[in-house]
Amino acid sequence: MEDQLKILCQVQSVDMRTAESEKKKAVIPQRIAEMDREIEETRERLVKAKELIDELDKERKKKEKELDVEKEQVKKSEAKLYDVKTNKEYQALLKEIEAIRAANDKTEEDTILLLEQIEEMKKDYDTSSAGLKKREKEVEKQKKDLHKEMESVDDVVTELKEGRKKLVTAIDKSLLERYDIVYRNRGGLAVVSVKNGVCMGCFMNIPPQLFIEVMKNTEVIPCPSCNRILYYEDEEEEA
Repeated sequence: MEDQLKILCQVQSVDMRTAESEKKKAVIPQRIAEMDREIEETRERLVKAKELIDELDKERKKKEKELDVEKEQVKKSEAKLYDVKTNKEYQALLKEIEAIRAANDKTEEDTILLLEQIEEMKKDYDTSSAGLKKREKEVEKQKKDLHKEMESVDDVVTELKEGRKKLVTAIDKSLLERYDIVYRNRGGLAVVSVKNGVCMGCFMNIPPQLFIEVMKNTEVIPCPSCNRILYYEDEEEEA
């Protein structure tokens, strides 16, 4: 039975390494998805930024046309000055020209502000676009590395499972079944040592008489508190 318990400990070690490897593998698709989401969100932001730039540019062109129309109106109104007959008509036309010029100045000011805003946004857009291209290359490399890591983990898991198959051939079937049940129910820790009369699984004291039996390693003894399979290992063996 002592040999069986030792092999069972080896099986548990293999199972724990396998579980850890599979846990590591399970995280990789999440990391890849996060990187894909990051790139997609950046692309969407750039699309919206480009749409806004285009809208502002249309507004700028519209104001430039308004500016041309207002300038033409000023010219026409100034030309009428030579045709007026009375001072009253002359003063009214001057006011009209002044109002058109004021509107013209406002339109010109708005156009300049729009142009400055568009230029600044285009600089940000170009910088962000360049950053996206750089990040896309980085992500592509990282994804390739992660896929390779997944393949490596698969190889490790396959090797561990093959090793387990060989180990369990030397274990009694009923003992292995019992181990599998406890392993699942106790978070991947089914076989534990006893030190100074304490179970190293739940850290509860073992009755003295039971501890003496455990030290013999001649039978399968469960912990009274956690039901894990107990075994004894002296300090030299542990070292």
